Amino acid sequence: MIVLKPDRVKDAHSDRVSLFRLISYVLPSFALAAVGMPLVVHLPQFYASKEVGLSLVVTGSVFTLMRSLDVIIDPVAGYVSDRLRTRFGRRRPMLALGAPLLAIGIWMVFVPGGPVSAVHLGASLFVMYLGWSTCIIPHLSWGSELSADYHERSRIYGWSQAFTVAGMMGVLVIPAILEHDGVPQHSTQIMAMAIFSIVTLLAGVFICVLFVPEPEVKLNTHAPLLATLRFLIKNRAMVKVMGIDFVESLNQGARGATFFYFAGVALAVPQAANTILLVYFVTGVLAIPLWMMLSRRIGKHRALIAAYIYGFIMAPLLFVIPAGNVWAATVVLALTGANYGAPAFLVRSMMADVADADSAENNVERAGLMYSFLSLTSKFGIGLSVFVTFFALSLIGFNPKAAHFSPGLPMNLRIVYVAIPIILGIISLLLTLGYPIDEKKQRALRDEIERRQEAHRSANDIMPPASLPGAPAYITDELDRP
Repeated sequence: MIVLKPDRVKDAHSDRVSLFRLISYVLPSFALAAVGMPLVVHLPQFYASKEVGLSLVVTGSVFTLMRSLDVIIDPVAGYVSDRLRTRFGRRRPMLALGAPLLAIGIWMVFVPGGPVSAVHLGASLFVMYLGWSTCIIPHLSWGSELSADYHERSRIYGWSQAFTVAGMMGVLVIPAILEHDGVPQHSTQIMAMAIFSIVTLLAGVFICVLFVPEPEVKLNTHAPLLATLRFLIKNRAMVKVMGIDFVESLNQGARGATFFYFAGVALAVPQAANTILLVYFVTGVLAIPLWMMLSRRIGKHRALIAAYIYGFIMAPLLFVIPAGNVWAATVVLALTGANYGAPAFLVRSMMADVADADSAENNVERAGLMYSFLSLTSKFGIGLSVFVTFFALSLIGFNPKAAHFSPGLPMNLRIVYVAIPIILGIISLLLTLGYPIDEKKQRALRDEIERRQEAHRSANDIMPPASLPGAPAYITDELDRP
């Protein structure tokens, strides 16, 4: 008989997560990416197509508006994930409850059943985003708690990002297969993606919940509001990580939202668009171990700077791809994709260190709240990217429903596809400069946290006596104190 309980994870600098436990943890990342890829690349264009009938501006506005609601949803999800107490832990129940809700939302958004209104799209996105927050926030914060080691955290989130990109590739294979089999209807391809995402989500969450341990909670799980706001506004590392994540998410979303237009019109290779994008992501996965090694050698934020510089060097190659040349497009996109996976896993690993700074300053263990703000910046950046990108496309006179395009439009599309990432990449690089937490600083923070943890009793030992086994309990500050 398998009994789920909050396993004790040793908190030491030398922690190394076993390969089996690591893979079990990162499996939900595969499924969440399988949802996120069509959400950025396929769905905005699907809802703005003849099959659904919304305009570019309306579609972009609805996606952005529904993302803005996460300003409330994400912090609440993070707070609940930190404060929840059950015999199964605090991250497991949230993830287990969020997966079915997200599955329902996926079906509502991916399979609208024909032309729908903007209100229908907004309601469907709300359900899906609510389920998404209930899954992604406890999962991200759980990863930061598996190890206290500076470099091991990069390994954890590096694997997570590899599975994230693998999920993107997996869902991209579906339309490629259907196109090969003569199924061109976009709605059928989107439905197949929905089924793939739901099946992998439920299976991945089940394995993660079953085999990944949760650490013992010893400190408080929340701090006073003013102390929290002061940390969010004044802590330089927190401000920088959130800023970098927002701009990077906007960057990746803009690339995704314009890619098929870029491939189909600017490069004139619409028949190979899915294959080229697949190669782009394969390169991103294969390069992740290299960025992990570089991070171990020079530190996380310096590796992130190197990733941005690499992107600037490769970007001009996108202008020299001959129109209609599939091989040239594939090679160049593969080269430009080598740094794709680096920012995401490095930023998430950096947030784990920021959560340590919060713990040391405010005497708390609330990674869920910290990652809720990271999730917020990520989703808002991606949501805003659809509006910004479609607005930029409208400025150059691009209409995806038009039968013919002006002679200068292909080059204008190349300029939009290249210029937006370069501008946003420069902003991200400037934000990364002067990042204050390196390996030495993080280890000093962990020493202070461990000193405080040793002076506290386990939170499991101070649960209210009236709590029933298995029932959630919310521990007040008074109960958290030794």
